[in-house]
Amino acid sequence: MKPLPSTSGYIIVGAGFAGAATAWALSRRSHSGGVILEREFSFGVHASGRNAALSKLSESDSLIASLAWRTTSHIRALEESPSEILRATGGLTLCDEPHIEEVDAAFAVLQSQGIACEMLTAQNAKMRFAFLRDIRFDLALWCPEEGVVDIHALLSRYLGIARRAGFTLATNCAAEELILKGGRVVGVRTSQGEIFADTVIDASGAWAGRLGRADSPLPLQPRRRHLFVSGQLDLVGASDPFVWFEDPALYFRAEGDGLLLSPCDETPSAPGIPPTDPAAAELLAEKLARHAPFLGDLSIRRQWACLRTFAPDRRPLIGPDPALPGLFHVSGLGGSGMMTSAAVGELAADLILGASPDWADAAQVAPGRFHSPARQSSKSSLQAE
Repeated sequence: MKPLPSTSGYIIVGAGFAGAATAWALSRRSHSGGVILEREFSFGVHASGRNAALSKLSESDSLIASLAWRTTSHIRALEESPSEILRATGGLTLCDEPHIEEVDAAFAVLQSQGIACEMLTAQNAKMRFAFLRDIRFDLALWCPEEGVVDIHALLSRYLGIARRAGFTLATNCAAEELILKGGRVVGVRTSQGEIFADTVIDASGAWAGRLGRADSPLPLQPRRRHLFVSGQLDLVGASDPFVWFEDPALYFRAEGDGLLLSPCDETPSAPGIPPTDPAAAELLAEKLARHAPFLGDLSIRRQWACLRTFAPDRRPLIGPDPALPGLFHVSGLGGSGMMTSAAVGELAADLILGASPDWADAAQVAPGRFHSPARQSSKSSLQAE
C-alpha cells in the first residue's frame, strides 16, 4: 500500500460521483494535486455504483435541469471512441390527467434551455412507441436527449483524468477527524495517518455533513431506494427510451433481456449499504397494477437497495462550510448525483478557486442556507500543534 502524503493541495473525502467529478474539475483548473480518500475497498461501492444510470433532463426544478444538461455536454466530450458513456435512448415521462401540471413545468424548463422535447397525447405516443400500447397514461413528455449512462466508465474517466493530473486515490482510508489550527480546517486525520491540506472537501455521500460537526450535522437525510431486475421479458430493447411515470412515481428501462424497475421508494436510512425490504416489492407491484397491469406476474431476477441523500429543499449543497473555514461541501445530490456530476464538480471547482461562475447561482446551493453553527468536540476535530 502506497503511503499517504503528509501534505496536499486538496483532500477530497469520498470517491463517488461528487468527489470524483470535483477532482476532475479541479484537475482542469488548478496545478495543485490532491488526495481522494475512499473508506471502501474501491470507488463507486455505494450510490454511485448502484443507481439506475438514467440521464434524465425532464426536471421541473430549473437548477437541477441546468446542471444535468451541462453534464450531458461534458459527458459527450469525455467519450473516447469506441467507448460510449452516454447512450442517447431518449426518455418518456408519462402522467395521468391530474398530474399534467407537473409535466408541463418540466416541458417549460426544457424549452427554456433549448433542449429538444415534445408533448404527446397518449394516442400519438403509442403510435410512435409500440411498447407503450398496453400502458395506462394520458400524456407523454418525449425528450430525445435523455439516455442511459455507463456509470462505471464515467466514474473511472473522472478519476483517471484527475489521477493523471496529480490526484492520488487512497482506498480503505476513512476520514476520522478534522485537524484545526486557529479555528481553520487544515487537514484530516485518517485511518492511515494525518494529511494536511489547503482545502478539505466533504463529498462523502450518505456520511456527508457530519465531518467536524458531531454536535451539529448539516441537515442531510439519506433515503433508501430499491431497484429490481426482471426475468426475461420481450417489452423494450436496449435502444428504446426509458419510461418514467410522474405519479405514482415509477420507472423502468431495458436491462439485458428484461427490465430494470424502481418504485421510487424513499425510506430514511442510516449511512451504509442498506438491506432490502420485502415491502418494496409489494409497492412495485401496486404501482405496476395501476400503470401496467399486464406486468402483474413479472418475475424478479434480482434486487438491491441504495441510498440517495437529500437536503430539505432537495437541492445540492455546494460551497464553503458556514462555520468552519477551510471545509468545503459537495453533497446532498439526491437522486441526480450521476446526471449532474460534471456540472456539480465544475461549480465546486470554480467556488474553491474563488471564481464567480456566470452560468449558475451559487446562492441556491450554498450550505449556509441551512446555517447551523458547528460546535466542535473532541470526537469531531483535533487541534494542530
